[in-house]
Order: sequence, then structure tokens, then C-alpha cells
Amino acid sequence: MISKRCLTLACSLFFAAEAYSNSDDTVTVKGIRTGISANNVRVVLDLSGAAEYKVLELAQPRRLLVELAHTELATDINQREFAGTIISDVRTSAKADSTDLVFELSSEGAIKAFPLKPYLDKGHRLVIDFSEPGLAQDSNQTAGLSPALAAQQQPVASTRKQSRRGSNRKSRPRQKTSPLEISGTWSQEWAVTTNDGSTQKFEAVVEPRIDLVLPNNMHLTGIARVRGDTENDLGPDASRPENYSDINGPWFNNAHGEFSLRELYLDARWGGGFWRIGKQQVVWGQADGVKVMDVVNPQSYREFIMDDLDDSRIPLWMINVEYPVGPDGNLQFLWIPDTTYHELAETGTPYAFTSSRLVPVAPAGLPTVILDADKPDNAFSDSDAGLRYSAFLGGWDVTLNYLYQYQNFPVPYQELRLNDGDALGVVTPRYKRNHLLGGTFSNVFGNFTLRSELVYNSDSYVISSDLSERGIANSKEFSSVLGLDWQLGSYDTLLSAQWFQRHLLDYNSNIKPDQTEHNLSLLYRRTFANETWTLDALGLYSPNHGDRWVQLRLSYLFRSNLEIWLGGDFFGGDKNGVYGEFSGADRVLVGMELGL
Repeated sequence: MISKRCLTLACSLFFAAEAYSNSDDTVTVKGIRTGISANNVRVVLDLSGAAEYKVLELAQPRRLLVELAHTELATDINQREFAGTIISDVRTSAKADSTDLVFELSSEGAIKAFPLKPYLDKGHRLVIDFSEPGLAQDSNQTAGLSPALAAQQQPVASTRKQSRRGSNRKSRPRQKTSPLEISGTWSQEWAVTTNDGSTQKFEAVVEPRIDLVLPNNMHLTGIARVRGDTENDLGPDASRPENYSDINGPWFNNAHGEFSLRELYLDARWGGGFWRIGKQQVVWGQADGVKVMDVVNPQSYREFIMDDLDDSRIPLWMINVEYPVGPDGNLQFLWIPDTTYHELAETGTPYAFTSSRLVPVAPAGLPTVILDADKPDNAFSDSDAGLRYSAFLGGWDVTLNYLYQYQNFPVPYQELRLNDGDALGVVTPRYKRNHLLGGTFSNVFGNFTLRSELVYNSDSYVISSDLSERGIANSKEFSSVLGLDWQLGSYDTLLSAQWFQRHLLDYNSNIKPDQTEHNLSLLYRRTFANETWTLDALGLYSPNHGDRWVQLRLSYLFRSNLEIWLGGDFFGGDKNGVYGEFSGADRVLVGMELGL
């Protein structure tokens, strides 16, 4: 905490400048992002390169001066982001070869600043943490993380999208300073199948957003979604798919369009904690492609797992509260009364599940009927609850997670019935409870980052050939992912490898999936021309079944608020595998996103 003995006009606190490049080169401040949680404000300066800097604390009036040598500012500062915090005003001053940022402070508190080298899609950054009185540690949404990893997370107040594999879709920095701000994005994507050249989708998605500053340090955010598609290949046919609860789901939805409330939540700081109440997303885990820990929110599988997770996750109504614990910890509580689950691709659409390892497959000639799912619908007795503790321990970023929930995939119980003397297959989907226990850990070793997720599920329901058990076996399950990220050369190239494993502890010969299932993934990312071009290549491979999925994407940042891209999704291998079942559904895409 800042003490009075050091708060004199002549008193200065210098942070060592870590120079990674030649100081004769001009560095650009490309963006300023903020995150607000509990009693902490995090400011992240996105830089085009390494910058020499000096941070000074001054008094009368109390303020923080950040001097950036050989640097120019290429973005605007949104004063609204700091409303109700320790930062009362931010001023900038451009000199011949440097830029000064002055943060006016309304009260005492701890200040911490540190640089970050490039990681994944993020370049050089300077991070400044402001903690208000009574909290001398980082307590925002990434509290408990080491400095090397903390600012890799997306700040709460950021308006930029974060995709599954880390690439950011850009949106124009908001420049208004009024309590009410209106922004949004417009994305357009055209997908063509490679087998016959037909258009799979020609889809526009507009997501308007409002941000409203309320009294008592509260902030209301609302995001809507309007989708239109000239094609009808991807579904859904139902105007309201049955996976949604009574309090969730789109107001209008079919194969050609959707109108829905995407997110609506209130941020507030009460009782020393950071509260987010409303319809929202919560991300546990950072694995690419295959989910292990990231199971709080259900997902739309209309396009399998090819869409960005931020777009395909289904936000839920919940109460999400975080409290700082100790010097380096954070405790998160979740209460989720929203009984909404995965939206699966409908039968007959390109990405409907057909593998007998995932869904029941009737014998040839046996008529089958699928009944409506027996879905929980009581907001209180059927609600989910979660708890996560995160901390920085001995150089490692660690989380311990617990989630009591209905699993998001329905369990397809099967039986044979007689119908006028003829056999009839009947499938009755039911949602079942599960206790998830797990944790994550990660650490940085030079240019390498080691990360892992470990999960134990008390109840995992898998397809079985034993109809005496209605075609379902229940087993305890252990899942894990081990990842290694390597930044090459001048940090414009990333290689990321992952090994996924799922092991069924109660196995028998009637179970269709293998007792131990493996998946391997490899991500290659390369940026060009000062990060205006980005090439992504992601591949997932199943050694058990020899099937694969490869996703390619080349994007160009045409302007700060306009990105265009060209990509493709390609499947192959065993038609009964998780990826191979979509052989023949390969596609190429062109798209763009405009920040409004």
C-alpha cells in the first residue's frame, strides 16, 4: 500500500525498464484495455514492440506518471472504463520521442507494474495494477496468476472478442465518455462445401451492445444477436430447440434467422467481492478444440466445434461472485438456476452426430422413435453450483475446481417395445447429474509454457450394447490435457501441442468407446507485417480411430475495426470416429468482421 512517507512531491518509485529491442525504433501503443474486479483495476497497454518505460508515483495531487520512451499513442482512452474506481482521470502528453500517461488517483492503494513478452496472439504489453485500500494484491478476474500469465486473460471490461485459440477479432475502441455507450459487431461468413461446390451458409450476424454506468460503482452490459442466413443447411428447424430452459433461448430461431438476447449482466462490487449477475459466460480451462474443464456453459454444435467458443457457448443466467483470498488467491462461487444444455445439430444437417461411439444406432430395418428429452425444469432443485479457487503457488498458476451440474449431453436410454406385434426401438434422452472435481496448473519457462487440466467425473454415461441396461453404461471417468506452447524466434511464431486423454474407470466389453481415448492437437500460428496478417493452422487427430480434423485460417487486419479472413475445415479417417464421421462435409470459407 502507498504510505504517507513516500507520498511526497519529490518521492518517485521507479520500475526497472526491460528493453527487448533497439530503443531507436518507435513503439506504438496500439490499445489500452481495462479490467475491473473487486477492489482492483488492471490497465494493459498493448504495444507494437518492447518499450523502455518508467513509472513514478507523485503526490499533491496523488497521481501515477508512466513515461514511455520512443513511443507514440495510436488509440483513444475511454474515461468511462474507470468510473467509480481509484482512477479519477487519465491524461496523455506526447513529446518529441516519448509519450506520458498520467493517472489521477482518488485514494491510496498499492500499485504494481510489469512488462509481458509476446504470448499466443498477444504482443508486448505493459501491465499496471491499481489496488484500492484494503487490498494489496491483484484481485481481478485473473487474480492469483503470476505476472507472466495474468494479463494473458481477457479483461472483464474489454470489448474485443477472444476466440478459442486466442486470435482476437478486432472491434473499434469505444471513444464516448457518457454513462451510456452503444457499440457492436457485424460479421459475415460464406461457406462452400468442397464436394459439390454448394453454399452451406451465407450468414450475417449482428451483435449490438450497450454499456451503462450506474450509481454505486455498478455497470450494466447487454448484448443481442441478430442472425440471418440465406441457406437452411445448418438448421435448426425448430423455432425453439428443446435444450433451452424457460428463462433462456432465442425469441425467434430457425434455419434462416435468429433474434435473441445474447448476454445481459450487472457488474458490481459489494462486500469486498466482485459480482456479476445475469446472463453470461464463464470460462474454466483453456484447452484448444476438445473441452476438458470448460463445461460451465453449454455449447451449440450446429457447426460441430469449428466456430469460436465465445460464439458457440450458450450464455446462462447465473450469479457469479469472486472474493480475494490471502495474498495471491481468489475464490469464485457460481449459482446457475438456468437449466439450458447443449444444442445439438439436428438429424439430417451436415454436422449431426452419427458415430456409434457417441449415439445409439438402430439395426438395419428396425423402426426407431426418439422421444422428447426428460429435461430438468426446476430453477431451484435442478440448479447447478460451482466453486473455484485460483492462486499463484511456488511459481505455478493453480486452480482447484468443483462443479455440481446436470451434464450438458442428454443420455440416450434405449429399449425395444412391441407395436402391433412388431419390434420398435425407442430412445428416451435424460439429463443426469455429475460431480466434477479437477484443477489446472501452468507455468512459463523461458519461451515455453507448460499447462495442464485434470478432471474427475463421478458419472460418465457412454453407449453400450447391453440392452438390459437400456444401452447405457455408467462409469467414473478421469480426463486430462497436457499442453506445451513454444514461442519461436522473435515471438511472431507459436507452436502449441496438446495431448488429451479420457479414461473410463468402470469398463466392460459392452461399452462402445475405448476404455482410454486419446486425442492429439497441434496449432501453428504466424503473424506477418506488424501483426496485420495472421496464419492459423490447427489439427486434431485421434490415434484410437485414425481420424482427423484440420482447420486453416488466414486473416488480415484491414483496419483497426475491420478484419477479413479466408479459411477451411477438412475431415478424414474412420467414418465411425468423432472427426471422421464428418468426412464429406469439408468446406472453405471467406468472412469479415466489422466493429461498429
